[in-house]
Amino acid sequence: MPYNSAPSGWISIILGLILIAIMVFAFYQMNKTLGELKLELSNLRNTLEETKRHTEDVKKKLEEV
Repeated sequence: MPYNSAPSGWISIILGLILIAIMVFAFYQMNKTLGELKLELSNLRNTLEETKRHTEDVKKKLEEV
C-alpha cells in the first residue's frame, strides 16, 4: 500500500511547482506590462503637453494678427 501513496505525493509536489512557476511568470508579465503602460502614458503626457504648447503659440500668433 505505501507504494500507491508515493506517486500521488510526487504528483502533488510537481503540480505545486508548476503552479508556482506559472504564478511567477504571470507576475513577471504583469510587471512588464505595467512598465510598458507607464512608458506609454508618459509619452502620451509629453505629446499632450507639446500639443498644448503649440496651441498656445498659435493663439498668440493669431492674437498678434
